[in-house]
Amino acid sequence: MIDLFLAKPNKEYQKSFEEYVIAYKKEGDDFYFNLYKKGLDNFNEYLNYLHNYSKGIDLPQGEVITSNFWLIHNNKVVGVVRIRHQEVEYSGHIGYDVSPCCRNKGYGTEILKLALKEAVKIGIKEAIVTCNIDNVSSKKIIEKNNGKLLEAIFDEEENENLYKYSIATSNDKL
Repeated sequence: MIDLFLAKPNKEYQKSFEEYVIAYKKEGDDFYFNLYKKGLDNFNEYLNYLHNYSKGIDLPQGEVITSNFWLIHNNKVVGVVRIRHQEVEYSGHIGYDVSPCCRNKGYGTEILKLALKEAVKIGIKEAIVTCNIDNVSSKKIIEKNNGKLLEAIFDEEENENLYKYSIATSNDKL
């Protein structure tokens, strides 16, 4: 895809990010809407929050440094990726989502591919990525990015079965 890149969250994409969040509300997806809702309430405060998370400033107990990026296509936010600097049980290193109106168009494969390149910069040699076993789309995205299935696991807190994958991040593999 041409003109597709990851950007650090910033003011330039405020309107587009707000539309991104609203798309989840319209879809009835409370999980992602609530995850990004802070950006609607006070955008500057939200940007500061994301910046602090990426630097390890004022992290809540048990949280890890996390870099956030927005997938931009034609000057619009079409996806969001979170790269955790340490593996988190059941969540791995990388979490991503694509706007409900942009799914099944190849953005998921591209956002993970670009995130793996960012993971290399952080020093992650082998990224752990998980997905719900019922999420066929995410499973395909991970496998298209050379994900190797490690095991099926059960997250008791979320009460869900997950697949846990490993993806080598060395530059010759990406």
